Amino acid sequence: MAALDSLAQLNSLLEEWTQNQNSSSFNVINSLHRMAELLERETEEYYKMDPDPFDDRHPGRAVPTCALGHLMKTLFKNEDFMSKLISTYLISSNRDQTDLHIAASRLLLDVMPGLETTTVFQETDGLVRRLLHWAEVCEDPLRSYATGLLAGAMELNDVADKFKDSNSHLVPMMLTRLHKLKCDYEKENEENTAVEDNQRHFGIFAKESERSPEKKISSGSSKESGAENSQESSSPIKGSTKGDNSGKNDRRESMKRALSPSYYSDDLYRFKKKSRIRDDSITEFSNSSWAEMKCYVIGTYSLQPLSTAMKQRVILQYLRPMAEYQELIGAAFEHNALDLVFFYMDLRKNSDIRLAFEALRYTANLLCHKKFAIEFLTMQGVQRTLQVPRPSVAACGVSLCIYYLSYFEDAMERVCQLPDETLAELVSYTLWLLECSHDSSRCHAAMFFGQAFPYRVILNLFDQKDGLRRLFNVISTLQIMDVDERRDVSDDQLFTMRQLTRHVSLALKKYFEAHLSHKVEEIKRSHARSDDNSSPVHEVPAYKALKLTPEIVQENVEILMELMPVRIHWAPEITCHKLGGIKLLCQLIALAPNWNSFTGKSEMIKNVLDVINVLVSTPRSQLALLESVPLYDNLSTPAVSVLIGLAEGEVIQDPEVQKSALNVIINCVCGPVDKLGGGLGRYIGAGSKKKINLKVGEDILSKMWNGVRINNGIMVLLKLLSIKTPITDADCIRALACKALVGLSRSETVRQIISKLPLFNNGQLQLLMKEPVLHDKQQEHIKFCKYANELLERVVGKKSSAHLDASLEEIRRADIVAQTRITFQEKELLQLIYSHLQSEGLTEAAAALQKEASLPLSITPPNVLPVQPCVFASPHLASPRFTRQISHPLASHITPDVPSTSSGLHSNSSSQRDSPTNSGSTPGTPGPIRFHLGRQHPQASPGLGQVRASNSKSRFSSEKDCILSSPAWRTKGLLKGQGEYDMTLDKIVTEYLRKQHALCRNPVTTCPPMSLFQPHRCPEPRGRRMAPINCTSRIYNRMLGPKVGGIGGPSVDRKFIYSRFRPCQSYRNADDGGMLCCSFSRDEQYLMYGTFWGDIKLVSLQSGEETASYNFHQVAIEDFQQARDSDLLLISYEDNGSGVWTYGDVVDNKYSFEDSHIEFSKQVQDRIIGTKDETANIYDVSTGQRILKLYDPNKANNYLKNRATFNPTDELVLNDGVLWDVRSGKSIHKFDKFNSNISGVFHPMGLEIIINSEVWDIRNYHLLHTVPALNQCQIRFNNLGDVIYAIYVMDEEMDDFKVRSPYSSTFRTFDSTDYSSIATIDVKSKSILDLCTDKSDCYLAVVENLNTDLGTEEFVCKLYEVGKLRDEEDNQPEDDDEDLEEVDEDDDDDDDSHLIDFNDSNDEDFLTDDDDEDEDDEDNDGNEDENDMFSQSEGYSEDGDDDISDDALFELL
Repeated sequence: MAALDSLAQLNSLLEEWTQNQNSSSFNVINSLHRMAELLERETEEYYKMDPDPFDDRHPGRAVPTCALGHLMKTLFKNEDFMSKLISTYLISSNRDQTDLHIAASRLLLDVMPGLETTTVFQETDGLVRRLLHWAEVCEDPLRSYATGLLAGAMELNDVADKFKDSNSHLVPMMLTRLHKLKCDYEKENEENTAVEDNQRHFGIFAKESERSPEKKISSGSSKESGAENSQESSSPIKGSTKGDNSGKNDRRESMKRALSPSYYSDDLYRFKKKSRIRDDSITEFSNSSWAEMKCYVIGTYSLQPLSTAMKQRVILQYLRPMAEYQELIGAAFEHNALDLVFFYMDLRKNSDIRLAFEALRYTANLLCHKKFAIEFLTMQGVQRTLQVPRPSVAACGVSLCIYYLSYFEDAMERVCQLPDETLAELVSYTLWLLECSHDSSRCHAAMFFGQAFPYRVILNLFDQKDGLRRLFNVISTLQIMDVDERRDVSDDQLFTMRQLTRHVSLALKKYFEAHLSHKVEEIKRSHARSDDNSSPVHEVPAYKALKLTPEIVQENVEILMELMPVRIHWAPEITCHKLGGIKLLCQLIALAPNWNSFTGKSEMIKNVLDVINVLVSTPRSQLALLESVPLYDNLSTPAVSVLIGLAEGEVIQDPEVQKSALNVIINCVCGPVDKLGGGLGRYIGAGSKKKINLKVGEDILSKMWNGVRINNGIMVLLKLLSIKTPITDADCIRALACKALVGLSRSETVRQIISKLPLFNNGQLQLLMKEPVLHDKQQEHIKFCKYANELLERVVGKKSSAHLDASLEEIRRADIVAQTRITFQEKELLQLIYSHLQSEGLTEAAAALQKEASLPLSITPPNVLPVQPCVFASPHLASPRFTRQISHPLASHITPDVPSTSSGLHSNSSSQRDSPTNSGSTPGTPGPIRFHLGRQHPQASPGLGQVRASNSKSRFSSEKDCILSSPAWRTKGLLKGQGEYDMTLDKIVTEYLRKQHALCRNPVTTCPPMSLFQPHRCPEPRGRRMAPINCTSRIYNRMLGPKVGGIGGPSVDRKFIYSRFRPCQSYRNADDGGMLCCSFSRDEQYLMYGTFWGDIKLVSLQSGEETASYNFHQVAIEDFQQARDSDLLLISYEDNGSGVWTYGDVVDNKYSFEDSHIEFSKQVQDRIIGTKDETANIYDVSTGQRILKLYDPNKANNYLKNRATFNPTDELVLNDGVLWDVRSGKSIHKFDKFNSNISGVFHPMGLEIIINSEVWDIRNYHLLHTVPALNQCQIRFNNLGDVIYAIYVMDEEMDDFKVRSPYSSTFRTFDSTDYSSIATIDVKSKSILDLCTDKSDCYLAVVENLNTDLGTEEFVCKLYEVGKLRDEEDNQPEDDDEDLEEVDEDDDDDDDSHLIDFNDSNDEDFLTDDDDEDEDDEDNDGNEDENDMFSQSEGYSEDGDDDISDDALFELL
């Protein structure tokens, strides 16, 4: 009611002013004073609400229910009044109208807490200058009002800088004025003391013994006992001595203590040692003592009459912003500002708590200067500050002083050397501020501890007073951490709470890092004592700060993990677990990414991750990360999943957060297997075979490996290996991710999985090792290469070479080649020497050789040197795998029975081939072949590989050595001296033949003597009983031999049939409703397709006419499925709904579900499985009731296009990448996630699961192999289940033509028995939406999205005949079928199917054709049993019609 009365009175005054403002008889001064009185009265009431004194927001925003805020809003809404108040009453009025100036200044000063000072002081010309004049020369109260207004103006930096000279003159004057006012104030207090003693309640008690609001300042020379300290909590103001109260009874003592402000200065968390009195509740005496306590707790506010205390308060408010300037600090020293603030802090002499608060704020700004901070400590400023009573407004000012004091290391060292009692009181006071004070003080206290924890003396006192619990309580008691009940919190409150978590997280980080450093020093000293040769460990003094850089902290973590015994107790970590600290911190970083408007979010998350990084150096904390963390809406997630999400960078895109999260993962998975004290590894000690029985005998590391794996850690780490943004941190993130993978690869399960991934099988990791993302980050790239080599070693199973640039398959082949004994026909070598002598004109030497070697006389010498240089592969077309080079056409004149050969190796220039030094090569001793994939210099031989290995330190320099004339010049030891060569012709030829042997697709260890004239080729693994590749030969063999034409006949037949598709019919929607999906009817007489308008239309396959149309919904039909033996139809809508319908004469909706996709069970269609997000629901077909729900939040993979499905026997369900048992309703296994979209399907044979490009074995959950061509593809099986149709699934953001995959307009066929590629058919449309096959697998229907000439889209359903070529292809010669890349691209749209094949799944690669080599060409010896995805080679003719141009011999000779 009082608030409403004040608001009504203000409105009445404003209305009166509006009506009479222009009247000469209207008393404006009286109205202004009455308004000011209302505001001052409500300000008093606002103070009673105990707002945060550092909260500078509008009172109506800080406390929405306060009347003061409503009064200010009412004033500010009246713009005419406010404009006239400033521009007329303050500035434009005559200088002799002092009363008007006083009234206007008073009112403006009252509304300053809610005033927009920028508008008033920067946009109003002359106002600041007038205020400066009034503050300097006028009398009170105008002078004080002007000073208070100047305090608000000088808070603006632009205004303070503009009037710098005036301030330098006014500041000394204000300090001098303060000293005079201080003397007057002391006299007033002395005069009023006696009167107050007679009038206040319970004054009789004060006559005998009076308590002061401050403790006696202890001197450094005297040490007082605990009993004395207990008596010293209050000292007399006048004439009282310690011990006077010893004879009083307990009740009187208790009452006096409760009435004294110093009651709250005692340590609230411990009892006194001797004759201690328990702290009683203030509520017992609060009603009686409020008159005394009011001035100490909240203070008062009144501008008329203007008291001496108020005059000093406005001066201190002006001096506070001025104290930040270095040039004005001299005035503070000159005028003894410290004496002033110490007087105001002393509540024995100063009864105004608000005055003490302003003095403390002024002191805090002065402490920003190091010189003043040292002087403050010298004059026992800390001791004096700690005497400020709590709770009180002034205690908030103490928090700011303590925080600012901690910023200087020199000052903190002096603080740490204060007496023990003072330090204990300092920590206790700060802990009280942290727990019981306002939000701003809690922030200041947390920031102080963040700066003070590196000092051991502060850290120890903090632990003694149970500080960690209070620090965690600051976070745990916040409303934003209450996930069970969401409360409506204002944005300002949210910001305050989030800011508090930010400061507390930094304090926790410093706390645990400091304890970690001390623990590591302790361990080092322990090892130093046991090791006589080690140097002593020097301990940092307790008053000195520790150096806690990120590098030192990480090193300490590694030392602690390696050397700390398992069963040793680390007190901070144990206390953290008792308090639930790990769970609380993980919950904090799980909730924080949604704080979108909070700018300190990344810093806070990083600090928390750094805390967890220190804690996970112990096994207990690592296991805590496997527990679930509660979230909003009754959700939960494992803590390790939160860490993996932060490391991925999708939740919050900040590289520092990513690196911190990766460090936590590394510490969890890369810990030592064997540790001191028995270890957390597999066995105790070296000789014992007894496993440690820890947590049901399970190994800690195995738990962490499995925890990271089942939460999709492998996918995230693999993704981070190829990260390129942000460019400045990409190399560091790559190195950390690779290090984490090295730790994970120690798990046999993880090693088996990643060994099947393209990262190793396709040489992708080696490509990443070639150069850094940013060349300035060479050191980070070196670390990445180091970890990558370690990872390859673990996956391969043996130590890698210095230049391991090959895939696993190439390493296997290289090992076989290295073990092969190379032999050749020596007579052929002599023939080559003979021909060389003839070509050089040395006929006599040639004749002598012919005679002595008994060479045939009639033979035509083979011309091994081509007339022109051989054709080599272009650098930009060079494949990262070895390819055979076909001989140059100009070399065809060579005698057919002695064909020329060439090495087929890449050379650098023609000058190299002509140089005589190229005849030198490395010795042909058996050894590993060095692979240099993707480079243009020749393949290294074993000797050269050793040299390059020795030069591995300079591998990142520019490769200028590669353009030297010959590798022989770069090989040490090959040129011993002029004319002396450590090389023989036998070694040259042997190495040349070994290189040819290395090019074989399937090399063998035992080879017959090789020929120098015929290209070497190891026999392919094809026996006589294998089915011929040629279709005609297979059909012929069926008459004489097996029904399928031989071993592998069905596979070759599939490659022949499912590589040919002839378009025979196109269907368009006449209603322009488009189409999304299609299916054949049960009788296969009609083609059915779903439209955007919710219709399903039937089109006759014979006539192509639309025969029926059924409307099922008003939105697009995304998918539908017919029952095999009834009229039931399952329809999935685009708006995430679905239903079961019957159609025929009448369309009826039987059931409706919320699931986004539904389908029948496979074996018996008596159940329906639906998918809604990550949940699968199984329904009964007859009743429509849900009979089972399959969902586990702890195992959810969150695939974007999740579709649950039954296995062929209906006993298992695959949902969201998790395998479920239908009978028990329990999850069986969670498959590792390597993509974000495709959730996977069962193979029709029932033993394999295909999830995107990964093929998993259901029996042992091993990753069998990967098929990169299936990446991001939706697959459908034919009715026999032996062929896979795959169409590319585009994301919404890929709808743009520029970013669309080249495979979006193609469908692919695969052999489902070995997942080998059959063909890729380009329909030349924008995209393919759906496809289906009939029961006989003779027809294929494809829904295509075409771009018309008008720029619009058109949806067409095309029908293809399977196994037939187009008419123009049938007329082509059989030999021309091999090169389908030359098919005319100008064919009609209905006949524009283009057959192409692919060797790589990368969208950037051009679609090439290599499927037809398995079709009609008898001479092409392809291997249908291999998946051509993982190797790229060009076949050559078996009968030698296509000669192999091999230039190695030419280069060497």
